[in-house]
Amino acid sequence: MPGGPPGGAGPPGGGFPEGTRSIGGIGDTRDVSPSNGPSQSSINTPRDGLRLGPPGRWWDDKHFAKSLHLRPEQKQRMDTLFDENRANLVSHYQALQQEEGKMEDLAHAQTLDEKALFAQIDRVEQARAELEKANTHLMLQLRREMDADQISRLEAAH
Repeated sequence: MPGGPPGGAGPPGGGFPEGTRSIGGIGDTRDVSPSNGPSQSSINTPRDGLRLGPPGRWWDDKHFAKSLHLRPEQKQRMDTLFDENRANLVSHYQALQQEEGKMEDLAHAQTLDEKALFAQIDRVEQARAELEKANTHLMLQLRREMDADQISRLEAAH
C-alpha cells in the first residue's frame, strides 16, 4: 500500500514513529509523531477494526491516486482536511504516548501496584480509543470527497 510522506496520519506528509500504533486508516490506531503528525506507514498497525482506507497519505501517491481517478481538486481538499485535523491527531497521539509511558513506569516499579496498573491500562485504552476516533473522523471526511466509483476502487485496493 502506498505510504505517505512524513507528517500525516495517513494524512498528507505524515508518518508515525516505528513501534507506535497508527492513525491513518480507519479502524487502525495510526501513529502520529509530535514533529510531523500521524504517518501513513505507521498509522496502519495490524489491528481488528474499521478500515476505511489504506494507511498514510495515500492520496499523495501518484500511482495510487491515478488508479482511484482522483482529481487535483479532490487531492487538494484532502490535503486541507488533513491539515485541519493534524493538530488534533498529534494531540491525541501525544496523550496516548504519555499514558503508555505512565503504564510502563508502573509496570517496572520496585513494588507492583496491581490496582494502579489496571487503572492505568484503562487510561491507555481510553487514550487509544480517542486517537482512533479522531483518525476515523478524518478518514470519513476524506471519503466524503470521493464518488462511489472511487470508493469502490479504494476498497478493492486494500
